Amino acid sequence: MAKELHLRVVTPDRTVVDRKVAGVSFRGFDGGYGILPNHAPLLTGIAGAGAVKILELDGKTTSMFASDGFAQVQHNVLTLVCEAGELAPEIDLERVKAAEARAREKLAHLERGSEGFLMAEVALRKALMRDAIGRGADQDSSYR
Repeated sequence: MAKELHLRVVTPDRTVVDRKVAGVSFRGFDGGYGILPNHAPLLTGIAGAGAVKILELDGKTTSMFASDGFAQVQHNVLTLVCEAGELAPEIDLERVKAAEARAREKLAHLERGSEGFLMAEVALRKALMRDAIGRGADQDSSYR
């Protein structure tokens, strides 16, 4: 039985992660997933913007931001294909704060429920999630 899982996280711009890990958790459209070595084949969508928790082989946990994509498990390889993905140390908190301010400004001047309002709301959620991950606020003592 394999004791490690190969994780690949790919965005349109780059490969964010391509290494062996002990496990991964993320939120799919139909709930949370915890993927460990020897997981059954799976194909699911990644729900919006959220945190991906990576359990490293040494037992430490690494966080990353991922948004809008899908996940596939096959032959002990988990591939996350995402619109955007950043490991926590890569997140530029100044850029995130600027994105949050722009989204809040747009929300203040748009009609609630309009297409522009909904798009600004999504941008705000992504900025807030990136901020939380970048500051480590999404961390707790357990892997999940």
